[in-house]
Amino acid sequence: MEIRRIAILTLGARAAHMRAAQAIHQALHDGADNVEARTIDALDRARPWFVRLCALSHGSMARSTPAVWRRLWEWQQRKRLRRTSLDWIFRHACRPVLSRLQSFRPHLVIVVDSDSAQLAALGRREGWFDASILAAQADFYTEPRWVKDEIDVYCAGSEAAKNQLISLGASHNRILTCGVPVDPAFAASFDRADLRRALGLHLDRPVVLVMVGRADTSQLEAIIRSLEMCRQPIHVLAVAGRDRAVRARLDALRCQLALDLHVFGWSDYIPELMGAADLLITTPCSVTTSEALAAGLPMVLTRPSLGVEEQNFRFLVERRLALAVAGPEQIPPLVSSLLDDPKQVEELREREREAARPDAAYSVAQVARALLEKETYIDLLASPPQGFGERAYLM
Repeated sequence: MEIRRIAILTLGARAAHMRAAQAIHQALHDGADNVEARTIDALDRARPWFVRLCALSHGSMARSTPAVWRRLWEWQQRKRLRRTSLDWIFRHACRPVLSRLQSFRPHLVIVVDSDSAQLAALGRREGWFDASILAAQADFYTEPRWVKDEIDVYCAGSEAAKNQLISLGASHNRILTCGVPVDPAFAASFDRADLRRALGLHLDRPVVLVMVGRADTSQLEAIIRSLEMCRQPIHVLAVAGRDRAVRARLDALRCQLALDLHVFGWSDYIPELMGAADLLITTPCSVTTSEALAAGLPMVLTRPSLGVEEQNFRFLVERRLALAVAGPEQIPPLVSSLLDDPKQVEELREREREAARPDAAYSVAQVARALLEKETYIDLLASPPQGFGERAYLM
């Protein structure tokens, strides 16, 4: 039995993209003895100056100079620029990554973000590997940088993303709508009472989960402070991620607030935290919100970061899959009204269940396996793709 090698490539500036990659990795290995999947984070092997540049462009620059960042983003979208960095930057900064791909000799490369899509396209164009490229999007919308001649098949994050890809020049014959890849554990049926006992929470007190992206940790403390003003006594579960300084500040905050606050760092138990919660307050990260959709957890969205998050924000709010606030001061009255209105909460849950794609990672895995077995992508896409929100697998 021939082992089929699949490289999942990501540029891990956003933790959400790494979670999407991990979900696909797990789905590829489930029930497949002839697959060897390897997740490669380009930032683990890229030149140090490139890592610092990525951290700057994905975080502090957007916060410190938002007007400049917005003009740059809008210019890129208006001009439909497929590349925002010169190929020579990737060529020199990511040569160790390309060398690892070359030594792995993959039969298929899966990319989960637009930066890794550009790197993979460069790698195949310049002969570092000779394998098909599958783009598995981890956002509800797309951007021009996703469109590459070297990409064989797209697994779009939504029907809206598919339509954008077509408008940007990608062939509709190369696109399937799979949804945003998430761990299927988020759709598991947890016993909420058991989860709350395990976490040391009162069974009759509402639980609010707070999660924000790595670039938005400044919001976290403000959100938690605002929840002290809710009418009901509540439990607050706050996820600080890998930032130890943020976690230390939140631990200190526990002694200052008349609030039952539980602080978590980086955790593999987010499905359980969502299963225990009544409500999620988060930034509009597509992976986190897709996890909440799969869990049927009502969401309140805070202000988005510039760029793709703004598009994700509109996607969720326009479809009434989440409620939104302009700032922390609006959180207490909205949360209190939701907790007082179980009917509104259940309506939110029902809309989320209809839109959720908990099987998205397995759909991507199915497309990947089929692409390995077919002679061309045209054979793979002979049957019409399904739309966003439809169930079952694609093949």
